Amino acid sequence: MDESIKKTCKKLNLSELNYIKCICRFTKDTINSAKKDIKDNLDIGNDKKRVWALFGKDGKDGKYWYCLEVGSSNNIQTEILSNLQSMQQEPKAVWKGAYFHKDEQLFAFQTYMDRASCKYRGMLQLCEEFCWCEIDIDSYVGANQLPEDMESNDINDHLENYVEAKFAYDTKALFWNPSPATNGNKEKAILQELKKRV
Repeated sequence: MDESIKKTCKKLNLSELNYIKCICRFTKDTINSAKKDIKDNLDIGNDKKRVWALFGKDGKDGKYWYCLEVGSSNNIQTEILSNLQSMQQEPKAVWKGAYFHKDEQLFAFQTYMDRASCKYRGMLQLCEEFCWCEIDIDSYVGANQLPEDMESNDINDHLENYVEAKFAYDTKALFWNPSPATNGNKEKAILQELKKRV
């Protein structure tokens, strides 16, 4: 990981964070076995929205990890598998013809140039080792008490958004961006409240 980038993130010792549970740990070389293990063995229910975090380290800092991304999902398994797939998707040129000229290479475009694949490949370039964790919402809120004035802003109805935004804010998660305010997401509003408190 680039030294200047590391300075912007908080160093973390994951064993000290008692509100997280490791879902999988892998290296650049073991992504395929991690995908298989998650597909075959991960048993996290889809009964509620859950919060996850992806941590990475480059091998130079020993026990310290950096938070790369934080997210929330009703199906962590599907989201993690999709993101692991994005880490591995390399862009390649695809040539296309046209209706009347099917065999002609008229133009080319790059596959896998979507934002997610670029972002997760960037993580793969920065780090050597990764750990995907679930953040237990109740334990996190217990350890990081909600400010009283934020409770009135219906945060209790959107605790997963609060935990995602607060954890990303506190760790300075390198690749995190708040979700757009669709489907009831409150991450942007929560982030603005957190920034006011500094």
